[in-house]
Amino acid sequence: MERDRQSAFIQYPSQQEAFGFLEGVLADPKGLGLLHGPDVAGKSELIEQIAQKVRERADVAVVDGSQLRPAAFLNAVLAEYGYELELGSVDELLNMINVFGMQQAKTREAPVLILEHLNRMLPSTLAVLCKLAQLTSEQRFIVRIILVGDRYFRRVIDSPRMLPIAIRLVGSFEMKPLTKRESLVYLSARLKANGVENPASVIPAEISDSLHVVSEGWPGNLDRIADSIVAREHDFPLRLEDLGVVRTDSLFSTYDKVSEDDRDVPLLDDVVEPESPHLIISHNGQVVQEVTLDSARTLLGRSALSDVVIENQYVSKQHAMLVRSDGGLVLLDLKSRNGTYVNSRRVQSQVLRSNDVISIGDFRIKVVLPPSYGAAMFGGIEMTDTTKMMTIEDARRARKDEQHRLTEVKGKYNEQQ
Repeated sequence: MERDRQSAFIQYPSQQEAFGFLEGVLADPKGLGLLHGPDVAGKSELIEQIAQKVRERADVAVVDGSQLRPAAFLNAVLAEYGYELELGSVDELLNMINVFGMQQAKTREAPVLILEHLNRMLPSTLAVLCKLAQLTSEQRFIVRIILVGDRYFRRVIDSPRMLPIAIRLVGSFEMKPLTKRESLVYLSARLKANGVENPASVIPAEISDSLHVVSEGWPGNLDRIADSIVAREHDFPLRLEDLGVVRTDSLFSTYDKVSEDDRDVPLLDDVVEPESPHLIISHNGQVVQEVTLDSARTLLGRSALSDVVIENQYVSKQHAMLVRSDGGLVLLDLKSRNGTYVNSRRVQSQVLRSNDVISIGDFRIKVVLPPSYGAAMFGGIEMTDTTKMMTIEDARRARKDEQHRLTEVKGKYNEQQ
């Protein structure tokens, strides 16, 4: 029965409007639009129809972005375009998509990416999506993009981190439920598609209002009602007391519309973890400093030559070092006088995990790791990797050289003035 129901595409008014909207998006030079609505709004059928039409003149990738990590997401896009590469580097994958897009632009229209479940994507993958949205060739965007979500997080789209998406956004379309009359017409058409010759004999007029209330006007719910009715075989017509049997709570989706001014909706800045490890340094319960670890090695200590200066009598001049290695973060104590602690345990070296708390003197340092620093990646880190780092003398010498260079530059500038 499921196969029969899906084989007959029954379009309803909001779907027709959405189809026109998406065609307009793909014809626009910016070529990026947002479609949103609950799972039972018929978005999947709509996507199938628009993809089928666009494939006549361009390559189309339909990808479910739910919980995909950056490399897996880009590999899925390339696979839809016909490339089974399994490349590991995000930069390599983006470059491959860029090359593919430029090639297609010479003979066909720019390829299309239809990305489902935008609101279920990992923050790190959203960041890669922004990079993908920026790819251009001859002042034209490489890929046209349709973003599909269960809800429209307006404040997320407006977040500064999503600027590459926002500047391309042609518009958004919210799927609407059917009216009472439209619901009855849709349900009748669905029953006919499922082999019911006379739907009017199955659904008396006195229960049509109740069916609309039960379905909330969403086609996906009406599809399931139709399946339940047909499963009753010849026990027709349907009676009001039968609706309790027809309705199954597990088959119905709720849709909480998020208004544009809903202050409870988080900004992407609130939920996106930094791509690099992040330190939150506090003293006596007060946050005094936040640091993003962009370098391969970060020296912690009281000395002004340290990357992160912690002025405290219990902190050594060169107290500890953080080393980024193979997708993980390693902490090394540098034979400090008062020791280095992780989660209240003294350590000489420690592979760190997100939310670990480092204690140095009277200071507490919370470690925040991005999704790419998952626990599975820590297995490949060996402490022998840390032998690659500079010695403390090397670090001190490098910093002195840098300070000397800056002094010379300032001196030359003052002479010119």
